[in-house]
Amino acid sequence: MTDINVKLLVFSGGLAIFWSSLVGLFMMIPHLRSKTLKKRTSNIDFRQLLAAHLDWIMLGLMQGLAAFLIFAFSIKPSIWVVIAMIYGGWMNAVPYFLRAFGINAFVFAGGILAKTANILGGISVLAVIISWAFLLSAAGQTFF
Repeated sequence: MTDINVKLLVFSGGLAIFWSSLVGLFMMIPHLRSKTLKKRTSNIDFRQLLAAHLDWIMLGLMQGLAAFLIFAFSIKPSIWVVIAMIYGGWMNAVPYFLRAFGINAFVFAGGILAKTANILGGISVLAVIISWAFLLSAAGQTFF
């Protein structure tokens, strides 16, 4: 029977790639012939949207690799390690996404949304690093 941690990570990773595909579909707008649609989306920075799109793909793959590591090494991480990995896998791209709409979450300035996204984005980086440290440590212990 497959571990719940593996299922959660694989499902979340697949969902992230699906979401990124939807974002990619939205990114086609500048390439359409509709002047009305282009005018309505002229305030969107599609380069930042591309960064979020690619980041969510990579983070989805990261979650899949974490699931494979758990499966391949038969490790039993705490559910909190998995939750932190999933949180990081989703939240890490949000600052790029918000920046595409004029909210700079890369600096601790601006309104409450920008500041909150900055803090949550910083926590997501830490969550991913700590999750990988726990997973790799547990996998490494199977060698010794």
